[in-house]
Amino acid sequence: MVAAHRKYIREQKAKDDKQQALLSPTTKNGIRLRPQVTVDIVMVHTGEYLCPFCLHKDKIEKFLISTKKGYHKGLGKCPECGNQMKLKTLTEKMTPEQYADFVYPYRVDGFWQRCPYETWKQRMRQLGWAYRFWQRYKELSGEESNESYAAYLERKQKEEYESAEMHDE
Repeated sequence: MVAAHRKYIREQKAKDDKQQALLSPTTKNGIRLRPQVTVDIVMVHTGEYLCPFCLHKDKIEKFLISTKKGYHKGLGKCPECGNQMKLKTLTEKMTPEQYADFVYPYRVDGFWQRCPYETWKQRMRQLGWAYRFWQRYKELSGEESNESYAAYLERKQKEEYESAEMHDE
């Protein structure tokens, strides 16, 4: 008990020594205090942002997650669909093609189950992104987007005809 008390007193003296003033002959009164350094990292975001999952549009404050020490610095949560996302993803400016690049690899992790598809589709149309988004998405998935329905039927007929000829031989 006595050794623990001595250790406590020694630690407190060490703290006091860190706060001690330094002597400096160049200052007016001969004492120079150590500068107190405080760093506050502040992100200033104005405007409205879109949830990358349901495309809900709202101010950044609605997406922040409250913690015991303030707000979470890396994650946000959509007030509508409840999905969490990185604040970097939330605040990033994206074109419809970049959004398709975000969505396509995410589909294997259940992107299409994260919010009602009809709501998402309606919001895509309201943004005017639907055509450009689906063009890029089809490009990524390898689907032919320039083929008309008539050309598709003709190609299928040829394939069936060729496969039937091979079976006859």
